[in-house]
Amino acid sequence: MSTRVALCLFRGLLGLLLCAGCRSAAESPPDAQMAADAQMAPDGGSQAQILEVFFGLDNALPMMANFLCPGGAGMDGMPVTFSRRIGVDNPEASAFRVTTRSGLVRTPRCATLRPALGPSKRHTVLLIGDFGDDPADPPARVELVGSVPLLSGGDASGLSSDRVTPLSQGPELRIAYRYAPTALAGSSCPTTTRQIVQLTWAGGVRSSTGGELGDEARTRMRVTLSTGAAVTPVALADLGDNDNYTQLCLDIDTPAESVTLEAGVAIDPRGDANPVTSIRVTADPESVR
Repeated sequence: MSTRVALCLFRGLLGLLLCAGCRSAAESPPDAQMAADAQMAPDGGSQAQILEVFFGLDNALPMMANFLCPGGAGMDGMPVTFSRRIGVDNPEASAFRVTTRSGLVRTPRCATLRPALGPSKRHTVLLIGDFGDDPADPPARVELVGSVPLLSGGDASGLSSDRVTPLSQGPELRIAYRYAPTALAGSSCPTTTRQIVQLTWAGGVRSSTGGELGDEARTRMRVTLSTGAAVTPVALADLGDNDNYTQLCLDIDTPAESVTLEAGVAIDPRGDANPVTSIRVTADPESVR
């Protein structure tokens, strides 16, 4: 196998692993869901939080997982999304402790941020290992019992979450930051763009047809501005890299304050569709270098 082909397969695997289901809100009204999401969103303070834990794949990692984590094929994949950026590409797996519903304690085999390593990214750590089995004894809690340095200073050690998303549920938004186009120099937004809203999903997503999010998804996204007006992005960017970030390109200067996506805009690799999902948009509390 050529190096180029192996690299493409490797990146595709990473996107698959980052695509995991998250807590469903299919029966919640959009306003209620946005309020719930706002409570979980970064608030600009210095305290890091675990925003979401996904039980993404259960004994189902393909052979290509061995490129990322030797011996990882056939194991579980579980992305963990933080409110602050992580300062190392591959945190120590022993820094994470996973407890199943029955009380069994498991240590991941590997932990990595790949492929979401861009300066404005780095919020999601993918854990690979044996974290229990669905539905009999799924993971129920994740704790950080060792050092996981934060990019902006400090350490995530001591954080924990018992909000582990079930295997079968569809993807939602967990962070939304607004930027001037000049702050994201590598963005592929059109030249008419006046601001960019970067979304962090709890895991990677694709369109309902299986490809990248495109015009059909874009037209089902609503951005509410500080004036109360609602607009549709003129374009989507940061596509084709198999990570859990999507950029919304806006051709207006009025600050974005929230984003709402209709149900079924995106699916995870299992085919689970997102529910209606809304989130508050904030300025990025950390500098993008």
